Amino acid sequence: MSEQPIQPIQPLDVEYHRSWETDKSFNDVLADTLSKAPYLLVSLAIHGLGALILAGFAFLRSQEQEAPTIEMAAAPPPPEIEEPEEEPEEIVEEIIEEPVLQETEMEEVEQETVEEMGDPDFLSDAPFDSDAWNNDVGLGGGAGGLRGGRGGRGGRKGGDATEKAVAAALKWLHDHQAPEGFWDCDEFMYYDKFPDKTASDGPGSPVNDVGDSGLALLAFLGHGNTMSEGKYKEDVVRGVNWLKSNQLDNGLFGDEVGNPTLYNHSIATMAMGEAYYFGKSPILLIPLKKAIGTITRSRNEYTVWRYSLTPNGDNDTSITGWMVFALETAHDSGLEVDSAIFRDSEDWFDTMTDSLGRCGYNMEAQAGSRPSRPRAYIERFPPDKSEALTAVALLCRIFMTDTDKVKRWNDHPKYEVMKKHADLLVETLPLWDAEGGSCDFYYWYYGTFALNQWGGDHWKKWKKAIETAMLDNQRMEDPEDNFYGSWDPVGPWGEDGGRVYTTAIGALILEVYYRYGRVLGAR
Repeated sequence: MSEQPIQPIQPLDVEYHRSWETDKSFNDVLADTLSKAPYLLVSLAIHGLGALILAGFAFLRSQEQEAPTIEMAAAPPPPEIEEPEEEPEEIVEEIIEEPVLQETEMEEVEQETVEEMGDPDFLSDAPFDSDAWNNDVGLGGGAGGLRGGRGGRGGRKGGDATEKAVAAALKWLHDHQAPEGFWDCDEFMYYDKFPDKTASDGPGSPVNDVGDSGLALLAFLGHGNTMSEGKYKEDVVRGVNWLKSNQLDNGLFGDEVGNPTLYNHSIATMAMGEAYYFGKSPILLIPLKKAIGTITRSRNEYTVWRYSLTPNGDNDTSITGWMVFALETAHDSGLEVDSAIFRDSEDWFDTMTDSLGRCGYNMEAQAGSRPSRPRAYIERFPPDKSEALTAVALLCRIFMTDTDKVKRWNDHPKYEVMKKHADLLVETLPLWDAEGGSCDFYYWYYGTFALNQWGGDHWKKWKKAIETAMLDNQRMEDPEDNFYGSWDPVGPWGEDGGRVYTTAIGALILEVYYRYGRVLGAR
């Protein structure tokens, strides 16, 4: 700020000042005050009102300060509700106490011949649209629509003796399942339950673990054990989980191991298909579709299959039988399969069947040739003591029957050749003679289910022979030893499949009485 000059104080001009002229009397002051009274009163009123307002604020403030303060504790946050972890979905949509399938990320694959279609209610009466799981000793499916429905399970028609045998076989398989869920062909004896007793023997080849595990699963499934119910449901869950975890990206179950590759795959596909059929779990649908895709891609165009994953024009009857029924399991589960595959299979059987009704192995061996054998077993188990391939042809023809058109076997367009098939089978009945070379579980497997469907005297003769062979030679000496319930691995394929193979397929053979109904009814 700039300094302002100090103004000098002017002296009073006292010589003109007269106090008496300027002093006011009391009356003058009073009169002047009274003249200003209205304004003064208004000013006092305003100031008084302001004072009252300020006093009110002060009073209220003191009241607020003196009033007891009630502190409200913050309400604790509501406890977090831990929602139970959702169990992965099984062959049925319910939580089970046993080890469950673990969901894995899988991409949907497009397949030319397999679609998620079919008759979801299984009401069609056409072939392969049935609710009949005519799973012939591991062979899934069953033509015949409503007339081919499953029979009773667990003892119906079989009788006490066969049921005791099945129960003992399943117990042996249960005891020898590896913790991972599979059945170890060559090292199953490490799971023996009686270490103080003789260890079980009869190892097979480890390249067949997938196929043997599939057969064992089918034996449990055939006796009423699914992924959600049954005495051995835990075994089924672990087994299916193991198969699922050992499926390659291309859909193949297990690794490529040479000739056994597609045998393993077809049997594992049937097991997966049957597990899916009983539970319709979406966790199993994609593995099943991928497996069926592998089968359809490996088929030779306009013909059938052999060993190669890549079609090369080579075909044989044995592997074709397994593939036909693997495809049926998928179709029974609601997947659509190209009907041309079955027509081509029928044509193949026609091509390989001679005038006697015997179905041969492959084009090199020609029509009517005997079953194949490992070279080391040709003399020990002579092919002429088996009609395995004829049994395969008969069983496939039965299940590929169009039941809309055929009501009796006599009306079947292939009746004459089918009857010749059946006649050949009863000419070579099951006989347990390990030294004489007549044991052949593979032949007995197909023959039992084919003639059970065919019925009549053919079945009566076969039934008596197969029960004698199986029941009299099952290891039933001591319930507390490591062999109880199993069958020794005899036969041309015993060394490949081992004790697991013969025990699983033996149980399946004796389940024929209730695994499925007749395609055309009893004869």
